[in-house]
Amino acid sequence: MDRTGRYTIVDECNNHGTVMLREYPRNETLYVVEYDDPDVEEMLSSLDAGTVVEIDLRRAGRRGNAWCAESVQPVELL
Repeated sequence: MDRTGRYTIVDECNNHGTVMLREYPRNETLYVVEYDDPDVEEMLSSLDAGTVVEIDLRRAGRRGNAWCAESVQPVELL
């Protein structure tokens, strides 16, 4: 299952490369644990908690709530 949408960064990237996201504006929480390429990982890792991003995700293997980020772009809210 793939997902695309807006998410708020709840916890910045930790030393294991995991970022916690909350679906914007709802409250479902997801964990990004893998990245399609180093540029996506670098972008997501450089953003602060509270930043809203447009992100394409796909399941990371069989792990329940773990996701792989395919693309990411910060969103400016009005």
